[in-house]
Amino acid sequence: MKKGLWVKGAVLSFIVVVMLTGNGMAEERDYEKILKLKDQIVRIQNEGKLGMRNLNLCSKVITLGAYLPLPEAKIKVGKEYYIYYEPTNWFTKIEGGRYEFWFTQDAFLLDAKGEVLVERLGVLSMHFNTTTPLLDIYVVNDLFLTAAPPGKYTYKMVLRDEFKDETVTKIVDFEVE
Repeated sequence: MKKGLWVKGAVLSFIVVVMLTGNGMAEERDYEKILKLKDQIVRIQNEGKLGMRNLNLCSKVITLGAYLPLPEAKIKVGKEYYIYYEPTNWFTKIEGGRYEFWFTQDAFLLDAKGEVLVERLGVLSMHFNTTTPLLDIYVVNDLFLTAAPPGKYTYKMVLRDEFKDETVTKIVDFEVE
């Protein structure tokens, strides 16, 4: 009786090992398919024009795609706000199984006449070299005015792809109450 139980246990263990090993191989094949699709996406992005999407003046940013945009572009002095956006079509170098991209950003605060009040050159530099491609990224600029008279202002961002040598400029108009 004990021998029969032992044989059943051994057979069951063998089946579990085969299932786990087979499952691991299937997962590896799935991962390879996913990696090939990611490579295709990177190549499509590399051909596209650099851009910024989902540009929003926010009261809070949590993570990629999760932010609280202001209902109106009106802010108060002494309170912190955020400008959220997602860069698109940055250039990714693919070399030796690694993925590398590099973009920078300058920011400017302008008054209603278009005169520069604050200039923040090189406020952002994202330079990554990874083993898997990064397909979606978000950027957050902080906006905290300690003193500003009521009126209309513009926050101007210049995003530069350092590998593609391409720039894109976007603005966010807002009012200080």
